[in-house]
This record gives sequence, structure tokens and C-alpha cells, in this order.
Amino acid sequence: MRNRRGVAMLAALWLVVGITVVAVEFSLVGRERRQVGIAAADRAHASAGALGAFATTRARLEAALRAGPTSTAGAIGSARAADPWLGVDSSYSGSMLVDSMRVDIRAVDLGTRLNVNTLSESEFRTLFSNVLNDFVVADQLAQAIMDWRDPDDIARARGGERDDYLKAKLLRLPTNQNFRDLEELLDVKGMTQDIYAAVSPYLTTLGSAQVNLNTAPVPVLRVLPNMTDEIIARIQATRARGGRIASVADVMPQPRAGAGRGVQNAQTAQSQQAQQAISARAGVLTTQIEVTLMAYASPSAKPVRLRVLVQRSQVNGAPAAGVAAEEWR
Repeated sequence: MRNRRGVAMLAALWLVVGITVVAVEFSLVGRERRQVGIAAADRAHASAGALGAFATTRARLEAALRAGPTSTAGAIGSARAADPWLGVDSSYSGSMLVDSMRVDIRAVDLGTRLNVNTLSESEFRTLFSNVLNDFVVADQLAQAIMDWRDPDDIARARGGERDDYLKAKLLRLPTNQNFRDLEELLDVKGMTQDIYAAVSPYLTTLGSAQVNLNTAPVPVLRVLPNMTDEIIARIQATRARGGRIASVADVMPQPRAGAGRGVQNAQTAQSQQAQQAISARAGVLTTQIEVTLMAYASPSAKPVRLRVLVQRSQVNGAPAAGVAAEEWR
């Protein structure tokens, strides 16, 4: 009798344990599903907020193109009359509340940056040399970036392909394709946090790589073909007095006075050749803008990032802010 009672009690205990295990499992599954549901709801809420903030920003950009400035008095007013998107970095960046949700907005004139996916090895070398003041490091980084981006597995002399990254025990291997995010540069052999902090303000992964002579910083200007110290000095002088460069011809050197006719003709031909080369890569208007929006559904939720390439366009003959590309993250 006692044996039967012991077996029955043991069976009951096992039953209780089994029920408890099943209950705990269901509880864990339910909690995971609840967390997934909350995360999905937060992301949907944040995405809607980002879209709302972008719609407002786009409307402001379009209104600026169509209405122009309220005043054209003074150098600044005259400049804005010619380029309504001048100074977008300060005018359209900041925070906005969308249905009590905070959305951070950052607008960048892409004419002040160089597209990391279109630069050549020599152009990388020029940029890095001017920013880092170290030709050796600049040369190594230029080759490593080109090896990361090009489709082959043949390493340059100072670059690196898959085997070099494996030997160095680096976390990521070359993708052999264009960069999607600028932060991917941190995975390139030889790139450090300090170097990235120094060079990233001059780079982007979006846009047509058309440099804006009225807004581009000097390291970006130096990458342009046939750019000289004299031309850069003329650009800086125009900006310093609050003037606006209306065309590439405005900053080209003039034939030196007192020189013979033959010398003047040679200088003119050289200047025209340089002007054509610069004009192919540079302009005088803000034509493309990178708008990045970070939406926070709640303090604990992961923010949603929306990055949009906005460019000048025409709709039914009227100026418009067209969307050329967008990316969610």
C-alpha cells in the first residue's frame, strides 16, 4: 500500500513539474512575442513620425524654391535670391515634434562633400593628404579603399584584399562593392576612429559628386581637376567679402598684364582648359541635399533612421524638391 502511495505521489509531483515547465515556456514565448510586438509597434510609430517630419521639411524646401527669399538686400540676400537652398545645413537642421514624438533632422548640402563611391585613387590620396598632412598614410588608405570597393581580389601594393584582412584578424572582409554607409570606412584596413573623424565631414555615399564652389570646404575644392592655389584664393576672397560666385569663370585667373601677346594667348588657353575641367565637376548652386531623420518612438525604443536624397527638379514647369533616393535603417 505504501509503495502505491509513493508511486502516486511521485507521479503527481512529476505532473506538477511538467505543468510548471509548460507554463514557464508559454510565459517566455508570450513575453518574447509581446516584446516583438511592442518593438514592431514602436518602429511603425517612429517610421510614421519620420515620414511626417520629412514631408514638412520637403514642403519647406519646395516653398523656398518657388517663393525665393523675402529680401534681396545685401550680399546674403542677393546670394539667397540666386540660391534659395543656400545654407541648408543650418536652416533645415534641428528637432521637430510629430504627434509629441521627437524627430532629429540633419540637412547637408552635398555640394560640400565628395562621393566615396565615385572618387578615384588619386583623388582619395589628394583629399587625405590635405586633411591628414601625411602622404604615406593617405596613400595607404587610398589603395585600401579602392581594394575594398573594386570587384577583383587582386590587392594593390599598399592596399588589401580578403587574405590580408584574414591575416590581420580584422572583423570584416572587403565587400568588393560600393559603400552603403559611410561608417563602413571604419572596417577598411588602416582606418582608425581618429582618421575617420577627420575625413568623414568631407565624404558621403549619396549624390552626383557635383561640388558647390560657393559652399565647399578647401579640402574638397583641392580634389577638383586643374584646381590651383590661385583659384582657391580667388574663391575664398569672394566668400570673405560676402560675394557670390555666379559661374566657374568668375574665379579663373586672368592673363597677366604686361605679358606678350603669345604668353597671354597661352595663359588664356590654359585657363579655358582648366575652366572646362572644373566645370565638369563643379557648379555654383545647391542642387542636392542629404536629409537624415532620426525618430524616437519612446526613450527605450531603438530609433528609426530615414535618409533621403533630395534634388532640384521640375514638376509641370514649377521648381520642386524631388526625391532621388531613400533608405531606411
